[in-house]
Amino acid sequence: MMRRRGFTLIELLVVIAIMSVLLGLLLPAVQKVREAASRTKCQNNLKQMGLALQNYHGVNNRFPPGYIYANDSPVHRAFNHSIPRLFDRPPGGNPGIYYFPQRPGWGWAAYLLPYIEQEPLYSQIDFNLAVESTNFDNVRTVALNMYTCPGDFGAGVFQPTSILHKQLRACYTNSYAACYGALGLINQQPDKGNGLFSRNSRWRLEDVPDGTSTTLAVGERAAFFTQTPWAGVMTDGTARTTPGAPVYTSFVEDWPVMVMARIGHRNLNDPYSQPYDFFSPHSQIVNFVFADGHVQALSSSVDFLVLQALATRAGGESVDGSSY
Repeated sequence: MMRRRGFTLIELLVVIAIMSVLLGLLLPAVQKVREAASRTKCQNNLKQMGLALQNYHGVNNRFPPGYIYANDSPVHRAFNHSIPRLFDRPPGGNPGIYYFPQRPGWGWAAYLLPYIEQEPLYSQIDFNLAVESTNFDNVRTVALNMYTCPGDFGAGVFQPTSILHKQLRACYTNSYAACYGALGLINQQPDKGNGLFSRNSRWRLEDVPDGTSTTLAVGERAAFFTQTPWAGVMTDGTARTTPGAPVYTSFVEDWPVMVMARIGHRNLNDPYSQPYDFFSPHSQIVNFVFADGHVQALSSSVDFLVLQALATRAGGESVDGSSY
């Protein structure tokens, strides 16, 4: 009678060791393939946004605003001694925290909806009413693949937090932000940006003498870094560093940062980045679409002076494309 021979303990351990080595070699390759696919999909999102921007301009003879502001609401004042700074305090006013309602607040991404095959969603919006209106609870929370980078693990429905630490109405995130420009005070001067987008901006192609092929339009700002709505600005809302974000500091920025980012004195994906900075899940690069519609991945090693030149629409800087 023949006896069936199984693996000895040593043979089994050898097989397990070989399989572990093979898995160790395979997993990095799988991760690289996934990252390449994620980066390609992200670049395609931006390409579609670039086409949408061009089509919007073709119809309206201008680019969409960073967000819209009607300037017809009274100043609000609230006391909270735990917040050490004043927001837009009127001259001679009483002590306290002041803010101007930013209604209606609809942002650039909402204006592009008809140009990214989202006409039914666009038709549900009354752009004269505030983003935070209960009328739009089912609009703000719609997940839009075009505004979601597949590598952004922070994407999803969230509730923005007010400057007084209260939760506002739910929204779906945006993995991208419009370019306010280089430097500048997005919080205090949202209409003074030197980039392609600002509050109530109406810039045309003719207003970009720096060249549309060397002027940033929209770039990555992942929700795992700061969660912001695609719909627009919410009065009293903030853009905050997402808990667990891969940065060394945590900041709270005012409502204009909910739709716009800028280039400051840091390189891309800097570990000290703040919510008004561009930030990508793609490690050493950040994807951007330019004013002419082309998409380019910029390295995190690009000098911030070059980035500042790219961020302005009319700064008069000369940018050598080979340098980035």
